[in-house]
Amino acid sequence: MKRRARSPRRRAGQRKGGRRLLALGGLLLLATSALGAGFWAWSRGRTLSGEAIEFRVGPDVGVDELSAELARAGVIRQSKLFAWYLRLTRSSALLQPGVHLLRPGLSPAALVARLTRSRARPRAKLTIPEGFNQFQIAERLRQCEIAPATAFLDAGKDPALLAQLGIPAASAEGYLFPATYDLPVDSDAELVLRTLVKEMSRRYRQLAERHAARLRERETSGWGMHQFIVLASIVEKEAGSREEDGNIASVFYNRLNDETFRPRQMLQSDPTAGYGCLLLRDRLESCARYSGLVTPAMLRDPGNDYNTYKHPGLPPGPIANPSESALEAVMDPPQTPYFFFVAGPGKRHVFSRTFVEHERAISSNGSTPL
Repeated sequence: MKRRARSPRRRAGQRKGGRRLLALGGLLLLATSALGAGFWAWSRGRTLSGEAIEFRVGPDVGVDELSAELARAGVIRQSKLFAWYLRLTRSSALLQPGVHLLRPGLSPAALVARLTRSRARPRAKLTIPEGFNQFQIAERLRQCEIAPATAFLDAGKDPALLAQLGIPAASAEGYLFPATYDLPVDSDAELVLRTLVKEMSRRYRQLAERHAARLRERETSGWGMHQFIVLASIVEKEAGSREEDGNIASVFYNRLNDETFRPRQMLQSDPTAGYGCLLLRDRLESCARYSGLVTPAMLRDPGNDYNTYKHPGLPPGPIANPSESALEAVMDPPQTPYFFFVAGPGKRHVFSRTFVEHERAISSNGSTPL
């Protein structure tokens, strides 16, 4: 049986219909591509403005609640759009509870990278100068957007964490090694603290191995890592140059150990009293207006536990984070006859054996004694 041939009109209609479907498919593909490109550009576009802020993410927080809180904090503008983005990228299950350091105007992708603490976060250089204290380090961490200052300071006085790290003190002050670190932005404050303490432990072990014999001599008098770090922090704040570390360490050892020195075992270091005022500013009248300059009233106040003019021996803890040079100086100081030093020309000190010599040096330099 012969098949009926298709008419030219029917074949032409079919070709037109196929072309319409192809055109429609092409338009849909273009639209999808445009939407995808727009979504990609939106998710990565950023218009940073304002200072970084500390933002707490609660445990098991919902997507809508989190987005609303971010909008109220000024981090984002469109809470519903960001909530939709979290759902679309399935990021809500990866959110990290705790305090985050966020910037208004971060792109959704960059914001999610911080909130989930993913490896996609950028990294930043953190340089801690020798002699910085914990408060200065915390502020620099905030400025570099590596960790919230408050969270870092809180971690540094957490008794459980300090016990894990083997720090026998009320804070991690002195155990935060001054160096340059490469760290992700918005890092967990505890992890940052552990990194800095780990570096101090590594450097200290190296020095301890190098000066093992001298350390064993000190250990018979009850000295250990903590005592060396405390004294090294004082040397760090007193020295005008690295070449003076050893002589300054010897002065303090002479004051501690020589039974003829008066007042007995008084280190008489201004920076220790100044650090005490950082901790006790709200509790001591002598510290109320402290802005970096140590006053006679501060040195007369026995209420300041860090005042080494009124309390013999080492202060309760380190007053800064010492350099490797200062640590080495207290581990193996030179033997000197010095008991006094005073600031001299060129950021150097004049060292003296007796108080008479010391007064003469003060008169000739017009400097503050120590």
